[in-house]
Amino acid sequence: MQTTNQHPLRLTVLTPTRRLIDGVGCKAVHFPSSRGILGILPDHADLVCALGTGIVYFDTDNTTTFLTISGGVAQVTGKSVTLLADVAEEAASIDVARAQRALERARERLVGKGEIKSVDDVHEAMSAENRALARIEAATLHSAGR
Repeated sequence: MQTTNQHPLRLTVLTPTRRLIDGVGCKAVHFPSSRGILGILPDHADLVCALGTGIVYFDTDNTTTFLTISGGVAQVTGKSVTLLADVAEEAASIDVARAQRALERARERLVGKGEIKSVDDVHEAMSAENRALARIEAATLHSAGR
């Protein structure tokens, strides 16, 4: 989809193994950076930033689409947003039961029922918890038709 007055931004979301979104025209894009949620509107100042873990959402016509991402880099120009994510998943394809099990495992590790031997193990368990929470939230928002 080309950029138009109705859809002035072009969004692309890539992972190392696939292209989830390829130049979709949208009105605005919201995504997690390493420093918080960014909302991008047309003619935004150019920027490059690290991606965080969380939900990406964008509007096309009367539809809001949700994805989850974790890690990577974002590039924003006045007319485009490109997210080069380490991991990304469309909300419609999320297995909520699997995400719930991942959340439970991460929380068990954090309360001492798992193999936590270092600070890095704590950070990995916290990252797993954040990814699982984002997946559950994105799937919930998608199924609610928001």
